[in-house]
Amino acid sequence: MSGIHLTPKPKVRSLFAFIQARTGSTRFPKKVIRPIPPNSDKTILDHIHSRVLKILPNSRIIYLIPEGDLELESFLEKNGMHHFFGPLEDVRQRYILASEKFNADAILRLTGDNPFYDTTHLDLLIQTFIESDSDLAYFKGLPLGTGGEVFRTSTLLNLSNSQQEERHKEHVSLHIKEDPNLYKITAIPSLLTKEEVSRLANFRLTVDTPEDFETVSDLLTQKSFESIGNFNTKEFLEWEKESPSLFQKNLDVPQVKFALPSPNQTYKGKVAVLVAPAKEFGSGHFSRTSLLYSFLPYRGWEPEWLSTFPKDGEYNILLIDYRDIKIPISYQKTKVLLLDHFGEDRSLLAPEARDLVLADNINFKTDYKRKYDFWDLLPHPGNDRNFNWEQILIPPNLISAATNEEKSSHKEYEIFCYAGNLGKEESENIDSFLVQNSSKKKIRIGGTPPQTNEIQYYSRLSRVQYLQTLRSSEKFLGYFGQSLFEALFLKIPSATFSISPIHRELSHILEKYNIPFTDLRQKVEFSLGAKTVGENGYKVLLDKIDSII
Repeated sequence: MSGIHLTPKPKVRSLFAFIQARTGSTRFPKKVIRPIPPNSDKTILDHIHSRVLKILPNSRIIYLIPEGDLELESFLEKNGMHHFFGPLEDVRQRYILASEKFNADAILRLTGDNPFYDTTHLDLLIQTFIESDSDLAYFKGLPLGTGGEVFRTSTLLNLSNSQQEERHKEHVSLHIKEDPNLYKITAIPSLLTKEEVSRLANFRLTVDTPEDFETVSDLLTQKSFESIGNFNTKEFLEWEKESPSLFQKNLDVPQVKFALPSPNQTYKGKVAVLVAPAKEFGSGHFSRTSLLYSFLPYRGWEPEWLSTFPKDGEYNILLIDYRDIKIPISYQKTKVLLLDHFGEDRSLLAPEARDLVLADNINFKTDYKRKYDFWDLLPHPGNDRNFNWEQILIPPNLISAATNEEKSSHKEYEIFCYAGNLGKEESENIDSFLVQNSSKKKIRIGGTPPQTNEIQYYSRLSRVQYLQTLRSSEKFLGYFGQSLFEALFLKIPSATFSISPIHRELSHILEKYNIPFTDLRQKVEFSLGAKTVGENGYKVLLDKIDSII
């Protein structure tokens, strides 16, 4: 193995999405700007752009187009999409020149053929990569046309002109994947179950031929632009199960493939991840644990996404982020780590106290055999005395500036309020509070539409829009949850309100640390509190997982 693996790599400072596109396709000319479905007002590039905007700001999305492709240039400029001209026949050189122009030291490589990019996986891909020392990373086990790859710009420069072969000009990262001994490559298993992965051959979600165009057009006629824009792989899998014939027309189209060596990944063991379904328990469990899952291969673990409890011994470690679910199996061979779990299966003892238990002649195996190790992610009445705020999980796109808006953000709003799924009465109470507490611009995300035009409102925002708006706000108002701790991490003075008795109890914990609670009937002094939210939550949790075996 080459010594390049041992060379420390600098942190990624600036990441861009480069999307290669052209109108002069030999097999299907002008496909990228042709209305799809026919007679609609949307093109493949419209679908791509609306998806990528969910994970990166517009200033970091660049279309790499051939010199002289004036028709495509006109389309992009008309639609507010940034572009860069480069050589027609040497796409790799196009990437190199663009990276120099935009000072990109990492690139999310996408193509203009794929209207259904899976933004859940792409977001996880770039967030984990910017914290890693890998040269290239990608998710394996996704439908054709939904995945991408991210790599360091420096890897493009390692291939000299004398080493370059014709295939390397068109297939930009091929030389990296051809030499896993030289480059550190991380392949992350997708967040799909084994059953879902077994059905991936039923999909070809790319547009390379007229048959592909017809298949994708048929899909797009079934859903609105807004609706299908929220479809990722999970939703397509559900749809295919209901209407398999919609996906079958282009399955026989041949796909260009290269015989490539496997990445040099040596695993320490297998980690199963079981997470509470978002439809029943909200998106918070999925958001934080999907990111943890995606970090595991960088630490040498082979993760697998589960929907049910596995057999004992099937995996080395089982991570459970499923509220306080009762565990139906007594695990002896598989090590279990409960995340934010305060049910009856939570160990009564910290690991370091178990020797004392044995010394007191208590049979640990008998009396505690159903009690598992745990790791708390947020303060709680059950852990408040000794909870370490370094354990709060702060995502990389909040810590790193590598994916931020290029322009510096000013403070546009005095108060940013997150209201989740609150109803009309609760939303109106919040709005009365906002109007009383601020004469400047205010914004509320979630809840029902306000009855006053004094408050800017969105029912929901993409993660990128959410973070941009939060960063441009002076104060934060919300209930106890991840959004509150992200605001505190960004040094935004905050206050909480209650949406339930348990949230009132949780807010009481924060009051002890000088983060004020309001019943929305009186003014409040927003505060940063007496505790600091650190940036190492994922690191210390991964260290904990490493220590289990």
